[in-house]
Amino acid sequence: MTDGEFETEFPEIIGFVGIAADPRTDATEMDMSKVFGAAEYVARWPDGYTETLFTGLDPTTNGGWTLNVIEAAQAWRDAGGVIPTWSPPTQDEIRSNMPPLTARQFRLGLIRSGRTFAQVETAIAAIPDGTERAEAQIEWEYAASFNRMHPLVVSLSTTLGFSPEEVDALWQNSMSL
Repeated sequence: MTDGEFETEFPEIIGFVGIAADPRTDATEMDMSKVFGAAEYVARWPDGYTETLFTGLDPTTNGGWTLNVIEAAQAWRDAGGVIPTWSPPTQDEIRSNMPPLTARQFRLGLIRSGRTFAQVETAIAAIPDGTERAEAQIEWEYAASFNRMHPLVVSLSTTLGFSPEEVDALWQNSMSL
């Protein structure tokens, strides 16, 4: 091998789990080279390490490595595998996948939405169960980040008078703070 060259070792596909469809995919499509989506499969690397991998399938850009996945997917399809009909994610799925906010972003977002720390402290103090109240206080004071669907965020948003859509907007607006 000369400078600037490298050897790429690809894993062997040892099992195919399935396809996550994309809205551009017709679930009845039989030619895997025309399928948009993501392929989930089990691969074994040359060193023996085995892992589950995902590869995007896009007929407009598929290259060498993806072609190996397409061939494995076609074998899976020929054996009776079915491409699910794409359905959009639910609002809860979208919310669960929102990136976390740092404590700084979350607190600035609350202030910019017209809420105060005193309101948050009052809401936490009103939690009837002592253990839950103590855990909420610890989360509020010491968490480095906040997840959109964390029980404290969901509970505080209700107590502070936010609708779920308002919390979504707070989240989106706070990501750039």
